[in-house]
Amino acid sequence: MKKARISLVVSFVLIFVFMSVASGFNSDWGRVEIRDVYYPNSEGGIIHAQLFVPANASSAEPLPAILNMHGGSDYLQTVSNYSIELARRGYVVLSVDAYGSGSSDYVSGAVATSSGEGKTGQSALKMDGGASLGIEQLLSYKFVDSNNIGLIGHSMGGTYIANAALDYPDNVRAIMPWGSGSFVDKMKSSNSADYKFNVGYINATCDEMVVFATGEVTSKLMDDDALKAFVGTDTTIESGKVYGSFEDETARVIYTPSTTHIGNIICRDSIASLCSFFEKAMPTSSRLSPDDQVWMYKEAFCVLAIISLLAFIVSLGFVLADTKVLSKVNSTAVIASVDTNRWIKALCLVISIVVPGLTLHKVGLWLASKPASPFMPMNWANVLLWLTVINSAILLVVFLVWHFACGKKKGASLASYGFKAGNGESVLKMLLTSLLYAVIIIACVYAIVNLCYAMFKIDFRFWQFGIMPITLKRFKSVLGYLLGFVFAFGVMNTISIAFASVGSGNGKGSAVKQYVLAWLIGAGAYTAILVIYYVGLKTTQRPPFFMAYPPFATGHPNSLVLSMKTTILVPTFTIISVINTAIFRKTKNIYAGWFTAAILAAMIMITTNAFAC
Repeated sequence: MKKARISLVVSFVLIFVFMSVASGFNSDWGRVEIRDVYYPNSEGGIIHAQLFVPANASSAEPLPAILNMHGGSDYLQTVSNYSIELARRGYVVLSVDAYGSGSSDYVSGAVATSSGEGKTGQSALKMDGGASLGIEQLLSYKFVDSNNIGLIGHSMGGTYIANAALDYPDNVRAIMPWGSGSFVDKMKSSNSADYKFNVGYINATCDEMVVFATGEVTSKLMDDDALKAFVGTDTTIESGKVYGSFEDETARVIYTPSTTHIGNIICRDSIASLCSFFEKAMPTSSRLSPDDQVWMYKEAFCVLAIISLLAFIVSLGFVLADTKVLSKVNSTAVIASVDTNRWIKALCLVISIVVPGLTLHKVGLWLASKPASPFMPMNWANVLLWLTVINSAILLVVFLVWHFACGKKKGASLASYGFKAGNGESVLKMLLTSLLYAVIIIACVYAIVNLCYAMFKIDFRFWQFGIMPITLKRFKSVLGYLLGFVFAFGVMNTISIAFASVGSGNGKGSAVKQYVLAWLIGAGAYTAILVIYYVGLKTTQRPPFFMAYPPFATGHPNSLVLSMKTTILVPTFTIISVINTAIFRKTKNIYAGWFTAAILAAMIMITTNAFAC
């Protein structure tokens, strides 16, 4: 109890220390002020953005400004590394949550999901994710030079900003999409003279979305006749070479850093290329070199904060379990490993580990074609949830076959898998206590997450993974996702006990084995896919697991998205498996870790995915 309390206090303090340091790097140690801003669209919805304002910004000496748009189904925090590096160099930066993403309201129809030009239906909103509204917002600030606006955008955001820029030729001086296959197609089909501003583009050597959009790897694209015509050359395009003139606003530059589509987010060369381009297109008084970057330190301290948050959750679980009010969460039931043929049990364990990898793309592509609903309004959250539920249903069948064929013959019963309470204990009371226990833990977690965001304007994140603050609008959608994860983690906890003997044995060797096997069941297959995918992509410059699905006969882009989602699935299931296993080992109660894991998974899903209806 004493050790748990000490760990609780230390981890709590470290969370705020690490987030404070991360915030220091994110705000350039006070030289950049970061504000949350909200403004309406013409349909009555609200757009959320973060505004990065350098300390020397004033109406007397307005600064150049840059609009930053994230990619499809992401949110502004995923591209925050670009925002801070530009703000450090003297640019006002407005980083926008696109329609339905982050804290921005969803708008219906193609406006929210298409990167096409113009308007749609009766809506006055343009199909640019809110980029035009972002430009208007920047133009409303007196400390912004209205004739010195730049735009950047990742993936679909790249096409968003290109479409918006064409409507503001008198204000926009430069644009730089990055990792946007649709913008590559746009360049190849456009007249370069229509872009009356400087155009840069980051075309990473291993950008899988460019391979999907064009059918070609970067090295071949640099010799594409249509792309050469846009740039203004008859020879192979050279990376980083300026074609045209920055002074005449006819500059065309393509950079080719050695990274992938989402690798751009944490790539020094990509960020240096962007900074170098804007220093030429829209110079400021900054003397920082493009290689002088601090975003990686922010990311590092955010990782330390995530680890501290994980330690806090486990410590809080231990402390709560020893309190008088919640002591009933501890079970006196003895869970012993069912003594069946170890090779059959090992086979069942292997099946449990590999099934998520076998279904990720084939089943995921089918799920991605299904529309969202008001009850479950987030497309990609739906895909990841239903994948987890379907995998769990398959594993439930495996478990039932094993139980009736082997386990039951050796005396296995509900008590063997932790479903029964100990002598004199009520199962119902244990269920209700476990639910209260889980709710208190997750409420404390999100109180910290929301408080840290309010204080520091950053979330707990690394790369694509994030633990985001919860809003009432998003919390209203939790029930559908929670029900799915309750089923899924109930199955996973059962097979962890049955096949991996989690909960039985207290030695150090036994503990390590249980944590590892529980992690393998939750994240093992996704980790393998992540490694295979990125090693294959970096080696061949073409993505593995690029699978056909109607209407794309040569490869569906969602198969690439599913592979990229492993960068979210692996840390999510890693954190949850550690919490789940630790709580179960402490309480000997299958429900306590089960409910805690389910609620946390549901909260992560609803806070990090875009609304689709």
